[in-house]
Formats: sequence, structure tokens, C-alpha cells
Amino acid sequence: MFFKLTAADKTDVGKQREQNEDCAYKRVESSTDGDRGLFIVADGMGGYKAGEIASQLAIETISQKLDGFFKPIADQPTMRLSLSELDPDKTLTLPPSSSNPASDGDDDETVPLSTVQKANLHKTRKLTETPMTRAIEKQLRSAIEHANNVIIRYGERQTAARGLGSTVTLMLVSNDQAYIANVGDSRTYLLRNNTLKSLTKDHSLVWRLVENKQISEDDVYTHPQRNLIYRSLGAGHRNIEVDIFYETLRPGDTFLLCSDGLWEMVRREDLRKTLSESASPQKICENLIAQANDGGGEDNITAVVVHVSTL
Repeated sequence: MFFKLTAADKTDVGKQREQNEDCAYKRVESSTDGDRGLFIVADGMGGYKAGEIASQLAIETISQKLDGFFKPIADQPTMRLSLSELDPDKTLTLPPSSSNPASDGDDDETVPLSTVQKANLHKTRKLTETPMTRAIEKQLRSAIEHANNVIIRYGERQTAARGLGSTVTLMLVSNDQAYIANVGDSRTYLLRNNTLKSLTKDHSLVWRLVENKQISEDDVYTHPQRNLIYRSLGAGHRNIEVDIFYETLRPGDTFLLCSDGLWEMVRREDLRKTLSESASPQKICENLIAQANDGGGEDNITAVVVHVSTL
């Protein structure tokens, strides 16, 4: 079965920000054996204009590194990876608000991890061990790690931008497989058979509280420390850990990639209803952003919607 991808993206500054630090990307290449696609949302953070630069660097670097994915197999270069050594013993507890205040909720901040139970950390879902899935997983990790290095180097050269960072969530589609990578609290959702589920896990302190059953999922939307994240590109993180997931495509699937400025303003049931509409991906993006602004528009708002059908 060959699949067709129909996609759209839209970003908006929201109602309470002066500049838009979000960035979106979409690319679909068609062929007789089905469409391939790359979709990215990045949410920047930092000083004046630094967040905007960080998200742009993330998307430009990742999309360039994955450009070979769209070339004929014979033309694709072999990639040598330099994967950073990750510390498996790092875990976290929520720091007291007095020691890690959430800068009045205006921007995401990255915070260090301290010790809790190692077993509670989210585990990356392993892909089926085939040469293709191993190669794609390595390409995704390499591209994101390279983007991290680019952002860090920019901050080292530009004093005013030191500490800049960005979240990233992306989806790469090949044949009947969608590969999803995530760092931070931007999200990728899947609507299937009128049921909406998150394919990613937030790397935030409040989501860790949800997983530890200290707060409910509904509490995330109003928690005073909801903007504190412990993973991002840049922000001094020389070594990063990338979560990678996958889904087998089905006709009628709809994917949503979005920044926290969307999902914090539009609750899950409203996301589901809007994604279920018989409308084009572009119209759905516009409706989602309008709802986020109606809900307060507290942050920049970005959506990428991808619909899957058969050729």
C-alpha cells in the first residue's frame, strides 16, 4: 500500500509576545511508490531575538542534514556518526520554587536533573531492528545532535545570545513508517479512528510529576512551573538525549506537530474535535491557532498538520 501525504503549517506570534520564536518546516516529495515527508516544529528560547535564531538554526540544520533522505538511494552518502556519551544515571526531582523560579511563565527554561528513581525516566521506544530503521534512527539522532552543536557554537560567538536554546519535535515519513524524534516540550500527536494520543513525552518537570502521580495531567495546564524543561537543544547542553518513536501509517491518520503555545491553550478534547473536522490541513491549522488565541494566546503558536491517504 502506497501513501499520499497532505500537509500544512502555520505559526502565529500569539497575543502576549512581541516576537515569534517558533519555527515550522514541512517537505513532501512524491513518487510512484508513495510520498516521503519531513515535518518539524521548533520552539526557541533565550534573550531578545536569541530564541528566534535558535529555532531557525535547529530547523535549517536538521532539514539540511536530512536532505539526503529525499535523494535516490544510490545518491545518498554514508553518514558517520559521532554520538555523544549519555549519562544513564541522571534522573530528576522537582526543585523547590524558591531555588528555580519559573520566570513568571514567560519562557521555557532548562534545568538540571538531580536524583530520583532511575526507573522512572522515560525510555526511548526501540525501533524494530532492521537495517533501514537503524539507519534512519542514526540519521535523526545525528541531525539533531549536529543542530545542538550549531546552536551552542552560535551562543559562544554571540555574547548577547549566550544560553539560547530550542525544543524540537519532528516526523520523518518513509513508505508506511513514521519516525518521530523529540527533545523538549513541543509535541507530536496522532489522531486515528477518532482517538487522539500523544506520540511524544514532554521533557518537563511538570510532566515528570504527572508520571510520578504527584499531579494530574489536567494540572499541567496551570502549574506555575510548567515552563521548566530539562532537555533542549542548546542552553548549555553539550550532550543531549533524543527520544525516538515510530508508528506504522494507516489511511485516514492525521498527525499534529505543535509547540506548547498551542497545546497549553487548546485542551486535548478540543484538539481531537478540530483534527477530526472534514477540512484541509491548512484550514485545520488556522482553526487551531484561532482557538489558541481565543484561549489567551499566552505564547507563540505553531502547528503542522499532516493527513495520510492512499494513492
